[in-house]
Amino acid sequence: MNDTTDDRLIWELTGWDGDEHAAHVTELSREEIVRIRDLFDRRMPPAGTDEWLACATYEVTDDLRPHVLAAVPRLEFRPGLDYFVEGAVLPD
Repeated sequence: MNDTTDDRLIWELTGWDGDEHAAHVTELSREEIVRIRDLFDRRMPPAGTDEWLACATYEVTDDLRPHVLAAVPRLEFRPGLDYFVEGAVLPD
């Protein structure tokens, strides 16, 4: 990604309920992504290395949650929800 694309990235931690509704959404900052990105396998997206977690959706499994909380203590994981981190590029 080039610098102009990097400036247009946004991220969210989303908790999905059993009916596949986004029940808990928290926006993440660039600094927070830098703190957690190494916890995820970023080799999976077709684009190759996903440095900014913007090419795929990454599951925050139960075993990852304590590590994510250690890196970003303000986050909350509500019981019964499946959590994912996802990035997107804002349109021009």
